[in-house]
Amino acid sequence: MNDREARAVLSIASEPGDERVGALVAQSGAVTAVDLIVAGELSGAIRERVTKVLASNQIAVALNKLEACSGVFVTPCDSSWPTQLYDLDLAAPLGLWCRGDGDVQELSEHALAVVGARAATAYGERIASEVGSLAADHAITVVSGAAYGIDAAAHRGVLASGGRTIAVLACGVDVAYPSAHQGLLERVAENGLIISEAPPGSKPHKRRFLVRNRIIAALSASTLVVEAALRSGSLSTANWANALGRPVWGVPGPLSSATSAGVHVGIAQGEMNIVADIASVLETVRPKSASSVYHSSSEALAVLEALKRRVCTTDQLIAQLQHGTDSQLTAHDVLGTLTLLQLQGVIIQTALGWKCL
Repeated sequence: MNDREARAVLSIASEPGDERVGALVAQSGAVTAVDLIVAGELSGAIRERVTKVLASNQIAVALNKLEACSGVFVTPCDSSWPTQLYDLDLAAPLGLWCRGDGDVQELSEHALAVVGARAATAYGERIASEVGSLAADHAITVVSGAAYGIDAAAHRGVLASGGRTIAVLACGVDVAYPSAHQGLLERVAENGLIISEAPPGSKPHKRRFLVRNRIIAALSASTLVVEAALRSGSLSTANWANALGRPVWGVPGPLSSATSAGVHVGIAQGEMNIVADIASVLETVRPKSASSVYHSSSEALAVLEALKRRVCTTDQLIAQLQHGTDSQLTAHDVLGTLTLLQLQGVIIQTALGWKCL
């Protein structure tokens, strides 16, 4: 069994966001984690479920269903893995079942989460649709959950303007939920991605809707809540975004609207920035033009070009940039350029190394 196969086993056998499994994988690796679970390292039903998956054809069934919808199973070993998911630490997904036209890392490089009420008002749906359309005009990917109301309006706004969008589901990527959105999900797959932690064929249930919200928040540079009642599930996405240090924005509605009550409380408590204009929201996500900011600095452009391909530590970056026969960059040049780019807010340093924003 290799790492990908082990992660597929754990993805099928465990519930999304199980930090006990995440801790075991982080400490020992996915292959050893499977062996340890079978040996009784974790208590509860997880041992029985892993043993059952290993003894059955569930993996083959899931992979066949994935192949039938032209999907792929992406893991941290792949270059297309979105590195921002590491911010979830032990709650990071073990892998992502993906269906559609796009690379998860590339599509989520400049992404805005748009979430809100299922029972949205006409006002809320219009705002969500306009945000989606404007995001498409600025090459920003919209991430949402394909639910009724705000989610669907945001996806449709992007698609109407020829943009890209990601739908994060609480069921398998081959399952249309809600069923009325089968056509919408097909369009999303043609112009972006449908992703899920649950294997193909999985039916949704209540807990997975809340747990998948952490993926929506983590994939996105900012989160916009258009409408949310006091007990709205979309507020959990905002809570995750706040916990991850991502900006959260709230669209104010009429004071008498129960559909906006959760947003108003979030703004009043300082958990959301009030949206005065959509441009301010997009500015926190909008792709930056390195050539204009840095006046086409050859050092800056060389560093950025390297980081667009993959996350690098300082030592890896220095070695890579000095490897070319035409490169005159010294280690001092690279360190100075990294500092300037970080100050300009174009790159950040993560636990895995430097990455472009």
